[in-house]
Amino acid sequence: MKKFEFHLEKILAYKDQNLENELMTLGALYSALRHAEERLNALHADHESCRREYEAALQARATVAACTVCLNYTDYLTRQIKEGRKEVNRIRDQISEQIDLVKSLKIETESLENVKESRYEAYTHEALKATERQTEEYVAAAAAIARGF
Repeated sequence: MKKFEFHLEKILAYKDQNLENELMTLGALYSALRHAEERLNALHADHESCRREYEAALQARATVAACTVCLNYTDYLTRQIKEGRKEVNRIRDQISEQIDLVKSLKIETESLENVKESRYEAYTHEALKATERQTEEYVAAAAAIARGF
């Protein structure tokens, strides 16, 4: 009997490769999210530190120029925090879309693997039947030869 051959093997390999690439993209997005969150946390820490410095400057009766510098830097940090939040939310949306894509690719790949598995089972079942037929034919031929002599 001829060797098992799955005619959709190239498509299955392509789907596997595509799934791997999309999983890598998902990993890169998670990494970008981690970095964006770390940057956002650092901005929050800077903002809190600047706010404390401003309050300390008010208690120490600092000059108006020093207080203005602190307020301007606090405003700058506030804008950066808003941008950081937008970036984190954008990356989270991309991750959600990427997860949906990976799920659909995984389903497609699994369905092709199931088809391959079922065809292989049918092939082995057919091979087993062929072997049984050959054995029956051999036994029948051996019995006919034994009766003939």
